[in-house]
Amino acid sequence: MENWEKIEPKVNDVAEFLEIAGDFGDPMELFREALHNAFDWHATEFYISIDVEEIKGSEKLVIELKDNGDGMTKDRIVNNFWNLGNSASKTDKNKIGEKGHGTKIYLRSDRIVVHTSDGHNAYESVCESAFGSLNSSKMHAPQVREADEIYEKGTTIRLEGYNQNDMGQYTQDIVKDYLYWRTKLGSFECELEGNEKPDFKVFLKALDVNEYEKLDFGHIFAAENTDINKLFAEHEENAADYFVKKYMYPNKKLDSRPDIAYDVVIYVEGDEAKKQYNMMLGKRKNQKKGHYKVSDRYGIYLCKDFVPIQRVNEWITGFGTGSNSVVMLHGFINCQKLRLTANRGSVANTNLQIVNELKKALKEILEEIDIDLYKNNINTLKKWQQEVRTLDTEQSAFDKRKELILTKKYFNIGKRTFLEPRNEAELYGLFMSIYTLYPDNFSFEPLDYDESIGIDLVARNKSDNKIADCEYWYVELKYLLGSREFNHSFRNIRVIVCWGFSNNLKDGSMIASAAGDKDRQFHIGTVEGKKVYYLDSDDSPIRIQVIPLKEFILEELKIEIREQK
Repeated sequence: MENWEKIEPKVNDVAEFLEIAGDFGDPMELFREALHNAFDWHATEFYISIDVEEIKGSEKLVIELKDNGDGMTKDRIVNNFWNLGNSASKTDKNKIGEKGHGTKIYLRSDRIVVHTSDGHNAYESVCESAFGSLNSSKMHAPQVREADEIYEKGTTIRLEGYNQNDMGQYTQDIVKDYLYWRTKLGSFECELEGNEKPDFKVFLKALDVNEYEKLDFGHIFAAENTDINKLFAEHEENAADYFVKKYMYPNKKLDSRPDIAYDVVIYVEGDEAKKQYNMMLGKRKNQKKGHYKVSDRYGIYLCKDFVPIQRVNEWITGFGTGSNSVVMLHGFINCQKLRLTANRGSVANTNLQIVNELKKALKEILEEIDIDLYKNNINTLKKWQQEVRTLDTEQSAFDKRKELILTKKYFNIGKRTFLEPRNEAELYGLFMSIYTLYPDNFSFEPLDYDESIGIDLVARNKSDNKIADCEYWYVELKYLLGSREFNHSFRNIRVIVCWGFSNNLKDGSMIASAAGDKDRQFHIGTVEGKKVYYLDSDDSPIRIQVIPLKEFILEELKIEIREQK
């Protein structure tokens, strides 16, 4: 057991710097690191300028990051800014920075220039060919000197040729979206009662604009909009797309770890409500397509320092019933005990017990939200088809449906009472009842109904032929037919049955098919003194008949539809 030889572990400095600089998978993380440093060191203003300049005969992407914070001392420049693993924020729990890795993303540049002042002393630091040196297995060689004059308090960092001069993504909308979804600028802490908004603003000027845009602190949510009756009156069958409700759970404690606190804010937002504030979604005027879909961005995020880190939609089970119910959620869970990976991209370093406790807490919160939504009629608007999971939900649904019945108009045929439909499923039930009573009033015979696989009804012309010998075609059901995009192909459709028409549908309106068929034009005509409706196209010999069932009841059957007293 004698003659032990001591081993002194060593680090390959060049490889380690190159590894850390490359760990940042998204080049936009540059803005996160710079913004967080500015925020940590008491800046109230942070400027981002993105330009293309000609430098030594070549066009270079130039990014300038400027703040009015505390500035850096020479020691912080040498030991924190340029060194690896040393962060001046490590011992301060109120600061975001903790690993000493963030500024290494700057090394992905041809040239880095730093000007900084604490109001008493000023310094300049330069590093030439930082990324080129590391890729050539050479250590980058930054330099520092005392400035000839005292600059205005704060720090300015200029990066030339950042990320191999890739200029494709630095537009105003894309960078702004990143700042509000991935940095402290988009913190949701202001949504919690009693939290004041910090005095911190960002000024952004990307490649496609000429002036700075001021971006205020705080994540952007849709304005609350929970009046079901008003929503239905304004948006008809699309009312659920505009529904917004906020749920807040401040300073909650984990069951098995009451020493650990977490905060939750969840907005339930319809898709159209999201589009009113999120310019990155959906098709817009002069825009071929959205930058991303609702399903790409929305759900629930884990946060630290109120900065979104990792989306955990896989934790969400049983919320709503539709497959897309999860994307109605726009929510965040913040817990300061989360431990992050080096690039802040994951909470994988966190104690598994804490993660499981947060997952359990989220499940309970979503169950509570689900019951509340059911009570407040969002289920009717969204037509979520789900089995009721709890006695509370079942009783709430039963009471709501009784109330809804009493608000509907009705009509009588003999001793039978029929209620005015409020959605496509109710329209189907009413149509089949009317067809059973008055089959001779329709030129076709419905045979098969299935809303889960496309167009609703398969029908045939009335004839004496055997079923096996018939020609089949589709009948589509629409609660209200409007001039918005038709969500099926017009091919094989002969009849559309609707309750009525949306306000925007006029004689001559064009209706586009989501399947890429040629547009169809809506027409109102007269045959033997009776008003008829149909969709027509120049390149198709088949007119699609449109039957508004409400008008059929009133005009052809001469039956009055009455209000309940």
